[in-house]
Amino acid sequence: MTKSNHDQDRELQRDARAWSTFSGMNYTAALRLMKHPLAQGILGERLSARKLISVLSDNAVLSEPVWDTDDSGTDFETDERVTHLGDNGLWSAEEHPLRCSNEDDYLVVVVTAELLRAFSPTAEPQEDAYSYNLKHTAEEFFAQYLGDFSYVANGTAIWAAAALDLPLAATVPDGYTLNANLGLEPLQVDYARRTRRNSGSTIRAHHHRPPGFLYLASALEEYRETGAVPERWNGVDEKAEPLTSPFHEWLVAQVNPAGERGVLGSRESLVHDYRAGLADGDHGVARQPEELVDILRGLNAAEMFLSAAREAIVDWARTSPESTGIRTESIDWSRSDHGGWGAGGGDVERYEYLCLCGEGTILEEHDNILGFPEHDVRIMCRRCDAEWQFVEGHSVRDWRVEPKPGQPGVEAA
Repeated sequence: MTKSNHDQDRELQRDARAWSTFSGMNYTAALRLMKHPLAQGILGERLSARKLISVLSDNAVLSEPVWDTDDSGTDFETDERVTHLGDNGLWSAEEHPLRCSNEDDYLVVVVTAELLRAFSPTAEPQEDAYSYNLKHTAEEFFAQYLGDFSYVANGTAIWAAAALDLPLAATVPDGYTLNANLGLEPLQVDYARRTRRNSGSTIRAHHHRPPGFLYLASALEEYRETGAVPERWNGVDEKAEPLTSPFHEWLVAQVNPAGERGVLGSRESLVHDYRAGLADGDHGVARQPEELVDILRGLNAAEMFLSAAREAIVDWARTSPESTGIRTESIDWSRSDHGGWGAGGGDVERYEYLCLCGEGTILEEHDNILGFPEHDVRIMCRRCDAEWQFVEGHSVRDWRVEPKPGQPGVEAA
């Protein structure tokens, strides 16, 4: 046995002794529990049973001072603290003590902590990340991916958060409330809430998905199928969707300073609704300017908003030094067979896009004829051809346009 394995076994034994004393479980059963695959850490380090026990009295939100009386009959506050956390939440320990007598009672705290680890932590507790909401999220998450632990107590969610040292506060300051606010990213908490099967909502984009959500789901599924869990998460969401882009930052900076929506169809109303759609998961970030029009079309936006989007895209290309060129909307396409010029046949592709002023077109053609291939793109509008040029370094199929130097409003290179 290596030294590291020996040290690990000693830690498990210490945890087993502590949990046995705390819960009343016999030592052998407690040691077996400490070695359970779900208790070895999936999204982070193994959560110590001694930490779970000590946090109940060490955390000021979960505990209260023990009082005593001196010889003169005066009450005084001792250095000891006792938990008031119970199964129902804060201040419920007397009537509903925490469940900790059997194997599942321990494992549900551990896997709830793993779920909380999936979220990005914040420096302060958040009103939109409260324990009772997360308790229900945990129940449905485990029922969906694990098939077990379909009941998670409110107190369990708070206990797990405290054991992870997440920022924590009672939802009612200086009041006797059951619920606690946790230091988790609210938009991620809302995303998780809306993924619950009984939420009745539809999420079209996943930029607010908690970073560890997918890995934890796959780990629990693997445990359900094989009785084992994969190696610990490396902390990277391989399928993360972007949270920003240069165009996105430029666009959202133009929101009404007072937070008002603005005149219907204006730039301000466009940005207001774009930001609201991002928060609700109705669409993702516009990574490229032209994606803004695609987003609006996917939402069946009115023509006035499409016009505002086109104006914003052209404005970006003219004024932003971060612009790498833009594309315009496709309006028509065709493909026809061609007999060829003696070497063999092929086909001709023809794609039409709106020009920048909206009055003409940009024409992209591909003659895919054996021996005579030809690919070309050109601006079929006198006004736009005088003001815009194709960005160098792009293929015909990947064309982008930018303002010609010297045009009004164009940033100097």
